[in-house]
Amino acid sequence: CMSGGLKFRLDIPQIISAVDGADDLAVFAMSEQVLKDSNFYCKRDQDGLIDSSITNSDTANGIIKWDTPYAQRQYFLEAAHTDKNPNAQYMWFDKAKDVHLDEWNKVYENAFKRGMRH
Repeated sequence: CMSGGLKFRLDIPQIISAVDGADDLAVFAMSEQVLKDSNFYCKRDQDGLIDSSITNSDTANGIIKWDTPYAQRQYFLEAAHTDKNPNAQYMWFDKAKDVHLDEWNKVYENAFKRGMRH
């Protein structure tokens, strides 16, 4: 007499590897979007701040970094010239986060789902 039961053996290392890979993809995708959106509001005089973020950020590991001697001072200095970037303002990352956080979460979710399908 058959009981009709089912039994599955889970390949835990493979599952963990798939989740880790999907997370890596999602962190990269979201970090790239965070960098782009933040630089939309970044102060721009001679492009040094924005250029430094592109060359010094490690989006694969979720690290966004503006690396100039004046970055921190400019971040908190309320004055912002808007001739080269009409959207420029102080605390540009915080502004981008206020405006785009829900979108960033969706970018992460969508990239994670794509990563899990592969």
